[in-house]
Amino acid sequence: MINVKKVQESGNRDAILLEQDSFRVMIDADKGMIPELSLKKGDGWINAHWQPWFRANSGEEWDKAKHAPFWKVPLLYDISGNFPCAPNFGPGHTTGGYDLPPHGYTSFKTWEQKSPILLEKEKGAAFSSTLNEGKHPFRYKKQDLILEGQNVHYSRLDITNTGESAEPYNCGWHNTVGSPFLESGCLIDNNAGLYGVPGEGTEFDTTGELAFGAQSDSLEEMPLRQGGTKDMRRVCGISGYTDFITGAVPQNCSLGWNSIVNPRQKLVYLSFFTGPAAIEKKDIPLYFYDLWLNYGGRNFQPWAVQDGQNDRTFCLGAENATGYFANGLAEALENPTLLGNPSYLTLPAGETRSLNYGTLFQSYPDEILNEGVKSVEPCDEGLILNSYTGKFVKVAAEWDFKTLSAL
Repeated sequence: MINVKKVQESGNRDAILLEQDSFRVMIDADKGMIPELSLKKGDGWINAHWQPWFRANSGEEWDKAKHAPFWKVPLLYDISGNFPCAPNFGPGHTTGGYDLPPHGYTSFKTWEQKSPILLEKEKGAAFSSTLNEGKHPFRYKKQDLILEGQNVHYSRLDITNTGESAEPYNCGWHNTVGSPFLESGCLIDNNAGLYGVPGEGTEFDTTGELAFGAQSDSLEEMPLRQGGTKDMRRVCGISGYTDFITGAVPQNCSLGWNSIVNPRQKLVYLSFFTGPAAIEKKDIPLYFYDLWLNYGGRNFQPWAVQDGQNDRTFCLGAENATGYFANGLAEALENPTLLGNPSYLTLPAGETRSLNYGTLFQSYPDEILNEGVKSVEPCDEGLILNSYTGKFVKVAAEWDFKTLSAL
């Protein structure tokens, strides 16, 4: 049974809850945060999404004088789970005459959420939200959807350039998972054939263990600063380091996908989107799988209670974006390609581009995916998740986003 309603979550944040028997998702108005993507488990629910210990829950609006000393920027005051990023993917900076906040205006402002509706014909629930342009000329519209019998949150982001000239931009979905879903032993997979690590001069200079500017064709053999390699495909738990890895989405793939499997709990978290080979003019392409491996190493606020104390955060960003690592739009403009793919996009004046995106969270039978997801392919019933043992799992999902597009 489908249910949809307006709610208030922690910190008196306005949100909309989309729910059915085995699956539910909560979407905040503030910054478009998605603090909950949950699966029914017994009489309760297990949430895949990261809810950081330092997330503000006082209900107070951001006050720079009061809150910046600890949280630094408004994004970290409200951050959790998954959220859209545009027109910037990375730290706040000024470029092209625009003051771009961290990860863009979509994760900086409050969305106007329209009244949610039940879709009788499609057997689903949906709602739309908008974010109007300010000094930067982009206007945003978002559609959120769940469908009966599918453990998938569908999102469509429309970006319109209301200005008089073409504008460059980054775009991404900042999926971040945490406990209780995320544990040591989880497995990360996607279909990238080449991975890269940022060079010196980023936020990971003092927190990482991976070699600056390193490249590898396998997550299982990522070069280290001290020599040798490390398997970054298997989540190691708290290591005392926070690193960043980007993988290039193959140009010849029609479906981009990124998975995290918890073999102990037999759960799979999978994001998917239209790949470069199937992109049309109207679409926003995502060219990179970005892995933010937050396993410790940030011994400063807000990750630690006090500067110099222990980093209390354990999370994994399994993000999908078009950007230059997570270094921001200005650096993407200076480096227009990364690992063979474009690092930024351009939106002509008066035109609109759209991104269809799906996030799936569900259990799997027996031990089929215990070694991870080798490949993902579409079928009439949805998606086939192929294992490394030759077996597979079929999941119900609209990989062509037909209902979402019809909205």
